Amino acid sequence: MINRRQIMAGAGALAVAGVAGRAWQQGLLGSSHPALAAWDDWSRQRQAGALRLVGGAVLAASPHNTQPWAFAVGRLGVDIFEVPGRALGTMDPFGRERLAGLGGAIHNMALASTALGRAARVRLLPDPQNPQHVARVLLGPDNSGPAPHRLVPFIGQRHTHRGAWHGGALATAKVKALLDFPAFPDVRVLLFEAASPRGQRFAKLTGDATAAIAGDAAMMADSHRWFRHERSVADVQMDGLTLATSGVSPWLAAGAALLPAQSADSEGRYWLAATRDTHLPTASLFGLILTPDPHDRRAALLVGGAWQRLHLNATAAGLVAQPLNQLPEIIDRQVQLRQPPAFARAVDALLDDPAWRPSFAFRIGTADAPAGPALRRPVSDVLGPPARLAWEVEQWREAGGAF
Repeated sequence: MINRRQIMAGAGALAVAGVAGRAWQQGLLGSSHPALAAWDDWSRQRQAGALRLVGGAVLAASPHNTQPWAFAVGRLGVDIFEVPGRALGTMDPFGRERLAGLGGAIHNMALASTALGRAARVRLLPDPQNPQHVARVLLGPDNSGPAPHRLVPFIGQRHTHRGAWHGGALATAKVKALLDFPAFPDVRVLLFEAASPRGQRFAKLTGDATAAIAGDAAMMADSHRWFRHERSVADVQMDGLTLATSGVSPWLAAGAALLPAQSADSEGRYWLAATRDTHLPTASLFGLILTPDPHDRRAALLVGGAWQRLHLNATAAGLVAQPLNQLPEIIDRQVQLRQPPAFARAVDALLDDPAWRPSFAFRIGTADAPAGPALRRPVSDVLGPPARLAWEVEQWREAGGAF
């Protein structure tokens, strides 16, 4: 006869099996997931020629993993276009963060071009008649380029880490390595230790900004649209945020996956708690990327390129990183609502020169393990019509009538 202990043991085994099954279904355990194939495509070098640039571009950071890009590939290079429909609404009312994501993709393309052995030139906003045409990457002939850039291998290893870190100061050499890149026009990077007075001020303001956003129903609804609770949805959309990239352990995430999908309100409460209890207290460094006009389209692209480079440098140095953009987001929201600029004024205490405004905020530190990859649409899903014939003709003429 089966006794009570055996029944309880059996029930426990079924519960564990149920959680494990749910974890697998959500993509929280195991590595097989079609929406992650773009990472494998890059690491196995499945794209050739100009498509290799797009393969690197789709792995760039973007706000809420919206991936707001489309590409047109020609023999002599790649055009990249903004997709306004992949937007965050009131979380990003002026498209500043969307353009930053595009800037990161452009920067990855420039790095990836060095692996082709072809010189590359990047033109930002090349078509005044089409502002959504954000960049054109022009490729020179074979064997015209520099050696592969040292950061190319890290394009496929860079992931956003939203979990708990170790905290504490970083070695001076690690901090120096973060800033190892040429200056971006009209862009400055400001780093400060989390334990410093400025770091504590940043943490306080970021916590307050998070609370303000969590209490704004429109902002949280627009954020919540990009959360993929079900794997079936993630497999189709191949974008947005998931439990697997939320920063909690796979087993804890699997337990959460057993529950009904979060509401926008509950997501806001969780995000606020995670920010105050995990993200801010366990960081080593906080930082701001500054520019005179955060809403200038060129500046926003360059800010995104600077963040991509910083994150790649952090990955190469064995560090982890996460955007903490609540301050720029709530500043933009107050402008949109025509409210008094309380947060814009408060952030002046963090700045050496208030004429340089925050366009991107982040944390950097160390963790026990790197973060896992986020969902990505493959190259085949982001290609638009062929590059314009006029561009090819223009380049043919510049090359003296020979390809």
